[in-house]
Amino acid sequence: MKTAKLILGIAITIFAVAGAQPFAAGAMDTNVTVEIIIFSGRRNPTWQLQDTKPLEKLKSKMKELPEAFTNEPPHWSTLGFKGFYVCNAEGFGLPSQFRIYEGVVNSGHGKNAKYLKDLTRLEQSLIDESKKQPLEPAVRNAIADYERARRAEQ
Repeated sequence: MKTAKLILGIAITIFAVAGAQPFAAGAMDTNVTVEIIIFSGRRNPTWQLQDTKPLEKLKSKMKELPEAFTNEPPHWSTLGFKGFYVCNAEGFGLPSQFRIYEGVVNSGHGKNAKYLKDLTRLEQSLIDESKKQPLEPAVRNAIADYERARRAEQ
C-alpha cells in the first residue's frame, strides 16, 4: 500500500512540475498544425491550432458532408494562396492530414481522394485564426483578398 501511495505521489509531482493536469476531464494536448498553402520553393507559414472546437464539429458531421466534386480542379495547383493543410488531426478521429480550400475539405490522394463540402465553416475559422498569427504582410493580404472574394461569391 505504501508503494502504491509513493508511486501515485511521484506521478502527481511529475505532472505538477511539468505543468500538466493529470486526468482533467476533456483535456487533450494536441499538436494540430495549420499550414498556409501559399509559397513554392520556400517554407509555408504554420501555427499550432488553438481552437479545436471546429475540428470536433467537422468530425461529428464528416459522414454527412456531401461530395463537392470527384477530381481536384486544375486551378487548385496554381501558384498563390491555395488554402490550408491541417496536420496531426488523427487525435480527433479525422485524417492525419487534410486540406481545406474554397469551402471544400480534401483528404487522401489519387483514387482515394475525397472532396467534401465544408458545411461546418472550418475554413472560415482557420481564416479567423490566421488573423491572430504573426504573418508577413504579403501572406496576410493574400488571405484577406481570398476571404473577400469568397464572401463576394456567396
